[in-house]
Amino acid sequence: MSGGLRGRRILIPRGGAWGERVRDEIERRGATGVIAPLIQSRPPRDTAARDAAFARLAAGDYAWVFITSAATVEQLVAQQVSIPVGTRIAAVGRPTARAVADAGFEVEFVPVGTSSATNMIAQWCAGRSPRSTGRCLVLRSDLAMAVISDELELQGYEVDVCIAYRTVGVDLDPVIADEVRTGAIDTVLLTSLSVGRELRRQVGIPGPEVFIASIGPGTTRDAEKLGYTVHHTAHSQSVDALLAELDARPGTEESS
Repeated sequence: MSGGLRGRRILIPRGGAWGERVRDEIERRGATGVIAPLIQSRPPRDTAARDAAFARLAAGDYAWVFITSAATVEQLVAQQVSIPVGTRIAAVGRPTARAVADAGFEVEFVPVGTSSATNMIAQWCAGRSPRSTGRCLVLRSDLAMAVISDELELQGYEVDVCIAYRTVGVDLDPVIADEVRTGAIDTVLLTSLSVGRELRRQVGIPGPEVFIASIGPGTTRDAEKLGYTVHHTAHSQSVDALLAELDARPGTEESS
């Protein structure tokens, strides 16, 4: 290995536009990206509740909407929801903010630093008061913790929660699964706890010949609890930062 990403075969665990963008960036850096979704977003079980919340959002009932993932944006786009100009948008991090912007909406607030619900709501609440803010809507997945809504309620804000989508596992092609087991795919991007769970369920914990790269500290903590040895952790919860850091390494054989 000459260093960085060049020559590596890298598992990209999500598909769609996100997966294609990541593959393009990986290949630009001289590696081979293998798109093999381990998870995907599906409509929530209670679509009536989702549709009612989306209708209130489009009608301008909310002063603020909190968007916690790019998958949430995909659901808004799929349901053709228009967020009115008077509703201010908070995005959990820059990748999510980019997805919001790509959908044609303007982001009002993005936290500095780590892309996490805890960081987001702590920074958003700083210097605000419920008296100066209208009703809030939190859009999240079925698996996400109620960190944002709990803190908003604790601080005295009026808040509604909408389960915008659910995360489900996707079975790997047996050939891809075998390539991970044997190390023919020598690098895996861990982008969430759900990805880590599915990989372990379908493949097991990869051997030492497979380099595990985590998207951020929170994901690394979750992965280690599942039994993974994580070889590199991005400093911020961003796949772009992860790829840049990996490519800047003199080699990917040693842990950090």
